[in-house]
Amino acid sequence: MVAELLAMTLLRAQAAAAAAVLLVLLLRAPARRLIGPRLAYRLWALTPVAAIATVFPSLSETLGSGLPPTLMGEERAVAVVAAWLIGAVALATAILLQERAFRARAEAGRAGPAVMGVFWPRIVLPRDFTDRFDAEARRMIDLHERTHIQRGDPIANLAIAGVLVLGWCNPLIHLGALCARLDQEMACDATVLGLRPNLRKTYAQALVEAHTLRQGSPLACFWAAHPLLLRVKLLARPEPSPRRQALGAAAIVLLALVTAGGVWTVTPRGPLPPHDVSWPGRPIAEAPVDGINLPTIHRR
Repeated sequence: MVAELLAMTLLRAQAAAAAAVLLVLLLRAPARRLIGPRLAYRLWALTPVAAIATVFPSLSETLGSGLPPTLMGEERAVAVVAAWLIGAVALATAILLQERAFRARAEAGRAGPAVMGVFWPRIVLPRDFTDRFDAEARRMIDLHERTHIQRGDPIANLAIAGVLVLGWCNPLIHLGALCARLDQEMACDATVLGLRPNLRKTYAQALVEAHTLRQGSPLACFWAAHPLLLRVKLLARPEPSPRRQALGAAAIVLLALVTAGGVWTVTPRGPLPPHDVSWPGRPIAEAPVDGINLPTIHRR
């Protein structure tokens, strides 16, 4: 029974997360135009919100209504959980190996500009940094990477990697993780230009010069993350008004609540507890057995 509950929870969470990713993919481009890249990036919070909502009892479970559950069988459930666990461990190992390789390149001066490290982040610069970029571009890159640290983006990357590991079997989760990292860079661009709005041209030129330097780690923040043309195009857009940003933030909170409520409402039921022998629509009669009234099911 435990394996069945865990397997059904995993399947429900994967379905809810996939639906949330599709929703964000539809909204992210219009959101960037209306409320700016910084708030559009926050739409990705809908994915874990939708997945977490599946852990709680659904509306039908809470009301004690709905159709009888369909059990997948203990052996099949154990196989599902084991396969998921093996894949999650394999992907987590691959991420750690990528991070280790990136750190080796960084120590050799062959990686960056980037931010490396989650809880104690530091800026990584390539060996030819001073030769490749002029003084103004170096200042902009330094400001960009420091902004990543101030925004807490390294911790966000750890969360994205965690969601990717938990949803390793879900192609939409992989697509969502990639797009979330790109939206993170565009949000950081917008934050930097909010501080230095008169340096848009210099910022765009530095992006173009650095776009060939990207060598990755799932946990690092990269200055030269793609898509380059989209990032340069967004640099020319003015900052949304404070009123529009406030309305956008409120809309995102409301959308998160609606998403959680919707998932909680439509989530299918899991297996019933072992002691529950009835469900709505099946009459129960009291039949005396050795002086004790026990519930029995009238079969039709």
